Amino acid sequence: MSSEFPLFRLPLIVLNHGIKLMSPFEILSLSLCSNQLKCNEKAVKFQLKFSKKREIRLEFNYYPSTRWIFVMAINENRETIIDKLYSIFQRKSSDRHEFSETTYGVRIPNWIPTERSLEATRDHIAGEEKILKFYEPMEDGGFGFRPFINHLSYIFNITLTDLELHFQDFTRNENKIIIDSYCGNTTRNTNYAKKLTLVGESVNTPEDDELVNHILSRQEAESELTLDILSSTFDIRRSQLRYIPNQLVIRNPNWVTSFDIEYFNSFSVLIFQYNTLMCAWYVEQLIERWYFGWTPNWTVMMIEFRFVDIDTCVNRMRGR
Repeated sequence: MSSEFPLFRLPLIVLNHGIKLMSPFEILSLSLCSNQLKCNEKAVKFQLKFSKKREIRLEFNYYPSTRWIFVMAINENRETIIDKLYSIFQRKSSDRHEFSETTYGVRIPNWIPTERSLEATRDHIAGEEKILKFYEPMEDGGFGFRPFINHLSYIFNITLTDLELHFQDFTRNENKIIIDSYCGNTTRNTNYAKKLTLVGESVNTPEDDELVNHILSRQEAESELTLDILSSTFDIRRSQLRYIPNQLVIRNPNWVTSFDIEYFNSFSVLIFQYNTLMCAWYVEQLIERWYFGWTPNWTVMMIEFRFVDIDTCVNRMRGR
């Protein structure tokens, strides 16, 4: 596409000031007119979410209460009425133009986002979501938008930060493609997620447990790994983690045993929600061992455990 758009004739200082007044979606649309256009503000979060509804999420400091979301849909290559009318009235074959077709493997037919209000939660403040739909060719199976990801990284000055994978929505091979493409440095691509969240929305089967082990053996989430799986039989000690994350976060820890606590070797380990498999007396024993000089593999451990009072444990040991 030609870069003769009048905006690009402005002096650089004026152009940069104008870009500051634009929304991320507007900046993206203009970036398709010139490969020199970049956002002056760096995004603070660049999350890719793979579930039945695949999303790309961006967050910026200068829009603290707004999330900018791209939702993917499969393009079935059906001509719309507008496409047909355009093909009838085009003057010559060189005039043919795919409406809103980008050069990055996706199509955005409508640049007006839909909006949705957000209520405050434990993890997020109240705000809003602005959602823009993009289409991916059916023949790519919904996994071929890596060039689009790289373009977003370029114009918003950020590499992928987070990958959220709902692994039960995909086959073993599809999970492999996702992990290798977006959370692994197997192709020497530095634009991969440093944080990985594995989500299971239904109770794990033995095959699901094996799939989680397979994913953990391929991921390279060096910053943070979150396991949010519904299982009582998963054994992380059987997993051959390809990369040990700096922080391990465990939600719904019905599978975590007292022995797992000693096995963890990330810098920090956060375990949320009370778990009956971790007996209170064993947690107190860990505190006692630590008090008398035991050095665990991890440096920081936080366990959401309502029946253990650390101060009481330490005071009791001091009184002996």
